[in-house]
Amino acid sequence: MLAPVETRSVSPVFVGRADELHTLNDALSRAAAGEPQALLIGGEAGVGKTRLVEEFAAAAHRSGAVVALGGCVEIGADGLPFAPFSTALRALRRALPDELAAAAAGQEEELARLLPELRQTVPPRRHEEEGMARLFELTARLLERAAAERTVVLVLEDLHWADASTRHLLSYLLRTLRTGRLVVLATYRADDIHRRHPLRPLLAELDRLRTVRRLELARFTRDEVCRQIAGILAAEPDPAQVDDIFQRSDGNAFFVEELAVAAHEGCCTGLTDTLRDLLLVRVEALPESAQKVARIIAEGGSTVEYRLLDAVARLAEDELLEALRATVGANILLTTSDGDGYRFRHSLVREAVSDDLLPGERARLNRRYAESLQADPTLVPADERVMRLASYWYHAHDPAKALPAVLDASVEARCRRAYSEQLRLLERAMELWEAAPEHIRAALRPVDYTEAYPPPSAPERRGGTPSGSDPDSTPLRYLDLMAEAAVAGRYCGERERALKIAKRALRLLQDEDDPLRSAWFWVQRSRLTHSLGRGSGREELATARTCCAACRPTGCTPRCSPTSPTGPTSMSPVPRPTAPPNGPWSTPAWSAPARPSSTPARSSASSWSTPVTSRPASRSCTR
Repeated sequence: MLAPVETRSVSPVFVGRADELHTLNDALSRAAAGEPQALLIGGEAGVGKTRLVEEFAAAAHRSGAVVALGGCVEIGADGLPFAPFSTALRALRRALPDELAAAAAGQEEELARLLPELRQTVPPRRHEEEGMARLFELTARLLERAAAERTVVLVLEDLHWADASTRHLLSYLLRTLRTGRLVVLATYRADDIHRRHPLRPLLAELDRLRTVRRLELARFTRDEVCRQIAGILAAEPDPAQVDDIFQRSDGNAFFVEELAVAAHEGCCTGLTDTLRDLLLVRVEALPESAQKVARIIAEGGSTVEYRLLDAVARLAEDELLEALRATVGANILLTTSDGDGYRFRHSLVREAVSDDLLPGERARLNRRYAESLQADPTLVPADERVMRLASYWYHAHDPAKALPAVLDASVEARCRRAYSEQLRLLERAMELWEAAPEHIRAALRPVDYTEAYPPPSAPERRGGTPSGSDPDSTPLRYLDLMAEAAVAGRYCGERERALKIAKRALRLLQDEDDPLRSAWFWVQRSRLTHSLGRGSGREELATARTCCAACRPTGCTPRCSPTSPTGPTSMSPVPRPTAPPNGPWSTPAWSAPARPSSTPARSSASSWSTPVTSRPASRSCTR
């Protein structure tokens, strides 16, 4: 799109990192011999992680290896589910189309949750606790088969932005990969990993694996800073200038670049008193139109497609191109690898530009992004569209638009088995619920957004509540979101959060005459209590029976319906059996009939049961 632009701030000389590069090359040699390798590279922002990976990737490519690079995508404060794996698998498919097709043969529909290009038909709507584990196992086998005959280097950058599903998949891969000529290399920003950062437990877990090597990049010494400055300026630097830049940068490679260029262009390094000022000084030297474009891209996410940028910027095409040329020429922006968009050369600059936006300005830019994407969905890749639209509307602070978009994104996350992201999005929907206008909420339907607790097919199935007999006309309720979130939390292992949601739902149901829904949540609470080791769950199941007994129709008795989409978590009135069932989970259950595409789901909790003959004292349905 743009002609090559001469830049000066990136050193053409690769400085230092000899030991780290030796370790990476050793891992490549071991992988080529059939021994999978896993490495983590950590370091503070700007220390040179990406440059080291680029040098290693170039050497690996020269040796005949296939390098598949994927980065964790940040949109505002959100990460896209499985984004680095999807990007890396897409690159691997381009490089090894036949090998990847053979490796995925027979499992295309499931693997399409990570790589939509593999999808041939609509995937089945089947969700259960084992679904995520099955997807992870198939991904591991896919990589092993693809790397059976040729060395593959899988690079995952910026794990500090990774979504929970990506972290879980990476953990699974590093624990289970045993064969194949494969190198898995991941980078993360160490100074972002505070005590409560979600990546911290994963790093601690991987440190205990002898198969994972962890490299921490240190800052440059003064001699290395001198060599870096010489490479940037193409001349031997003045020793006093080296001392000054080394002192101010403290050996951080990116800060050395910024200070060296500022000094070369006649800026006094002492003018910038803070880090943010240092990062913004060259942005503020750009023409106004170029600054405007930089601000727009900073709020758009890690990368922004040109057509989307054109729609949001609302500039004449020539003016936009000139602004982009100025930002690329100043080495503030770079074109993406596919040549179709732009990103900041370093995330620190993007964060500084974004932080400099006013609150109203940030919301306005997100609204523009959302409106442009809604008007033309082809502006972004199809597998990112729903998630990005939800993020833009949410950060635009427009609950009326954000609530439906966030719910759409939760369905997309569920379809991809990204249950952690589904839970996060459902919690966001619950946050938006009261703020959204009544007519927006009334137009939402549970059949569009929920599966865990299907809508009733007749009023009597809701304990006589006047909800209507047509599921298509039944409005979505806050409790529907809570039911979906409780199941998503159980699927992704966030049982503590799921239990809190179930308890809160039961408190809300104290004011409603809905005993069957109460029974459903008591069953959830029973399973979660048992799985967390806080009891057998029998008392909760007895309470669920009491709730069902309060609304049992003549000639019927509630029991587990094995044909429901979620197995024992759902409940359905069925004809009274001649003898009480005593199999696993022979507990009251109720659900709408299974959808045609559903199949029976197994449950990891089905190994324990509650005989009907053992009934402790029951408590009230909603206590």
